[in-house]
Amino acid sequence: MAILVHSTSSGVAYDRSVISSEFLTCASHVPLLQSVLQCDPLSVVVSSPEQNSWDPSTLLSALSQASAVLVAIIGGFLVSRLVAISSEREGIRRLVDAAVGRISHIETDLEEAHRVRFDRAKSNFYGVAVEKLLEEPALDLDALIHDYLPRGTTEEELKPYAVSLRQRLQNAVLAINLKVRKGDTRDLDLEDLVERGLEIADADHDLYEQAFKRRRAFLPNPPAIGILGSSDLFNYSNLAAALRPEWAIAAEVRQRDDEIRAEADLKTQLRAAVAERDRLDEELARVGKPVGVAAAMWMLGLLSLGILVPLIMMAFEPKGMDVVSKILLLGIFVVGLVAVLWYVGWFWLKIGNAKASAAPKAPRQPRPGKSG
Repeated sequence: MAILVHSTSSGVAYDRSVISSEFLTCASHVPLLQSVLQCDPLSVVVSSPEQNSWDPSTLLSALSQASAVLVAIIGGFLVSRLVAISSEREGIRRLVDAAVGRISHIETDLEEAHRVRFDRAKSNFYGVAVEKLLEEPALDLDALIHDYLPRGTTEEELKPYAVSLRQRLQNAVLAINLKVRKGDTRDLDLEDLVERGLEIADADHDLYEQAFKRRRAFLPNPPAIGILGSSDLFNYSNLAAALRPEWAIAAEVRQRDDEIRAEADLKTQLRAAVAERDRLDEELARVGKPVGVAAAMWMLGLLSLGILVPLIMMAFEPKGMDVVSKILLLGIFVVGLVAVLWYVGWFWLKIGNAKASAAPKAPRQPRPGKSG
């Protein structure tokens, strides 16, 4: 049963149950006779419900703390997600660097293999082309390439060398003809033309020798050996090539085939390495745009306002808050909470769909036939 206390000053009845412990604390610090004067139980310890005003800081503090919890959840997710993305990008970048290094090594080996194979092809084409072009300077070069194209070499690849070879040969023939004098016989030597001022590059020495032998064959014989015949009657220049054993020819053919095969294998390795590098570049670009991080950052920014706005409002020490402001603050907090729950569910479903699409599908079993 509640005990009513009547105030003599105001005539208002108060419920004794609402009296706090402030009066007892006040009376314990003063003598008994002065307690009535200094500690008025009706003006100090009695708090009227009508005189109490609601403090909005309680709601603002609760909203700020709850928003801080949501921000901590989203922030922790973002940090873990960004750390995983960073480690994944670093791993892919190391793979890209390894692929680039592998491509560089393969390209170096391929250039060497191509040089060895093409040098042999040029050497094989050189002997035939020089002989044919010396016999017939106006010979169709395309037909010559087509008829004597070495194995493993294309006409487009060999044609620049063939054009350069014919031009060098024409220059050699012209230079030799300019140094040959009237009255020269077949006892003329190439060193004699050099003494007359013929300049021969080291790379063209063999070319000049063949062109000179061809030109000397049309010179008259010296008088001293005219009775015995031509000094070129016994020419042993091609005797070694004619007497080559079959096993030497077969070994050269096998070596040429090995060079062609090695170059083809390196080209295949290069294509595979380039495809792997392109795939890693695409994977690196995909990791650079992760799914769900942008939405989480937007929610983190909006939820941060749920911390900042109540703190600003509490800084101005508001005396009260109308109903519309309360509903607005609570509504914004509920919307943020629903957005966080939706995001978590959406991300969970996204992970499940990614795993399902990555799993290999089992082959379909044929239906059993119907029994008759």
